[in-house]
Amino acid sequence: MIVFGVRGPLVIDLEETLARLGVEITAAVSISGPPRLLDRRALVDVADFTPPPGAPFIVPAFAPIRRRALWEQALALGLEPAPGVVDPTAVVPRSLRLGRGTWINAGVVIGGLSLLGDGVLVNRSASLGHHTVLGDFVSIGPGATLAGNVHVGAGAMIGAGAVVLPNMRIGAGALVSAGAVVRKHVADGTLVVGNPATPHRFNPLKSSLAVEDGE
Repeated sequence: MIVFGVRGPLVIDLEETLARLGVEITAAVSISGPPRLLDRRALVDVADFTPPPGAPFIVPAFAPIRRRALWEQALALGLEPAPGVVDPTAVVPRSLRLGRGTWINAGVVIGGLSLLGDGVLVNRSASLGHHTVLGDFVSIGPGATLAGNVHVGAGAMIGAGAVVLPNMRIGAGALVSAGAVVRKHVADGTLVVGNPATPHRFNPLKSSLAVEDGE
């Protein structure tokens, strides 16, 4: 497995997940800034990286904008998204449909008949109810709870500890802040905050969340 982008702190969690799965990191590619790895023997700067064509990669950035950018850079080098990675401590149903390059972190619980797109991150101890649908490059924060039949559009982000009630729709590129309680549908590109979650002004291209995990 090639880990593409190693500046963000999530790379340490990913390294642990891969170790529990018995998957070897053949290269950990540093794009910029100080890398964070427990075992740096596989670390290589992108300028010195000779990509094996078709090698599987995964991106451990939390912000969807950054994860998509690194994903596209890896594709341009001839790499291929890895099959979905599920931490052995997660509880997932046999009916789960999992996209390429998606990572389910430790302690996650997912209900039946759920569908996760490509490049999705479900962070530690999050809970997704039955019939959850997550679009490509969605990020679910630690401890977030999505009740049954919640649909989240591509590139949206659900913050740590947020709660989304059943049958809600979260639009593409939307941001649900940490601890928010979503009781109504959220439009595309909207930031919602509080309990009940209410809209606030938000420009995802100018937000610090676009670069918070580096690379």
